[in-house]
Amino acid sequence: MISDETVLHRLSDVRFRAVEDETVVIRQEAAEALVLNEVAGRILELVDGRSTAAEIVGTLLDEYAIDADALRADVLSYLNELVETGVLTAPDS
Repeated sequence: MISDETVLHRLSDVRFRAVEDETVVIRQEAAEALVLNEVAGRILELVDGRSTAAEIVGTLLDEYAIDADALRADVLSYLNELVETGVLTAPDS
């Protein structure tokens, strides 16, 4: 389970690129492609192997006008999804 202090990493086979208002994610080993909306792509971009989940939420709060508690819940849930689908890893959780 992802917590505020979790530091996440993208898996080595994951590549992504923003295309207009979407982000295309390629998982090379799984031969899989995902298309993310603008906010989901920004979350993936912020996963740098150094920032905690709380720091990612803080950055997004500076960029988007949204309730902090709602954003935190949504981001933690989405980060869990990305771990479950094999896009991210959370070695400390």
